Amino acid sequence: MAEETQYIANTGMVTISTGNDNLDGTGTISTVLSGSLNGTLVKSVIIKAQGNTTEGMVRLFVKGGATTRIIGEIDVPAITKSSRNCAFGIEVPLDLKLESGYELMASTQRAEVFNVIGFGLNWEYYSSSVRTDTTQYTAVSAMSAVATANPNLDGTGTIATVLTAGVAASGWKGCKINSVTIKATVSTTPGMIRFFIKDTSTNIKLFLEVPVQYVNKSSSALSFEETIFFPDLYLSPGYSLLVSTEIAESFIVSADALNWNYLP
Repeated sequence: MAEETQYIANTGMVTISTGNDNLDGTGTISTVLSGSLNGTLVKSVIIKAQGNTTEGMVRLFVKGGATTRIIGEIDVPAITKSSRNCAFGIEVPLDLKLESGYELMASTQRAEVFNVIGFGLNWEYYSSSVRTDTTQYTAVSAMSAVATANPNLDGTGTIATVLTAGVAASGWKGCKINSVTIKATVSTTPGMIRFFIKDTSTNIKLFLEVPVQYVNKSSSALSFEETIFFPDLYLSPGYSLLVSTEIAESFIVSADALNWNYLP
């Protein structure tokens, strides 16, 4: 961020207690906090049980408009609290850039009571005194679901758009993709997730394959998940990041990304 960046704390809290074993964004899911201004950097969440726990999961989601996508699962162990034993609690680092108007949400596998507290920073720019070369970043909460089998590596077949970089006509200079996370919503068998770059025309090129492992998900076993970090992945204005799946299994693919332009 630039020197002119201003931060405002965004702390959100919610208590969840209704059992929900769905990974597809349906069922009872509660809002922890909402993105604002140029975006919200959610640094971490604390999950703290209010009572005894059995083996299960707390799940985190991002909601944008009418679409809710899973971004992670947290194991909850069996703990009997007492005067000497603390109830279950964990701090989960996120560093999630949440687009303005999007929501970080949570659910619990078991009908047990948890407090979920999110610690974030909204950011904006002190525009009355910025230099003309000041870079302004805006969060992009990009998510896509893929489930249709596509064995092709040449850009044909069913391919979903994860994000499209901001277009030059709106002042955007491009999009920096920091990472992508693949999260299965079902049990998985060995296969492949493939990522493509599409230009502003019809050209689509494969640039990354990610092997999917056999994982038998359950109420106490996480579904397949992998995050790939990119030190220098930049998309030109209007270019798109696309994804496909080798096997007809359901995955949510989310990207941690920032569009940028210059002030004033």
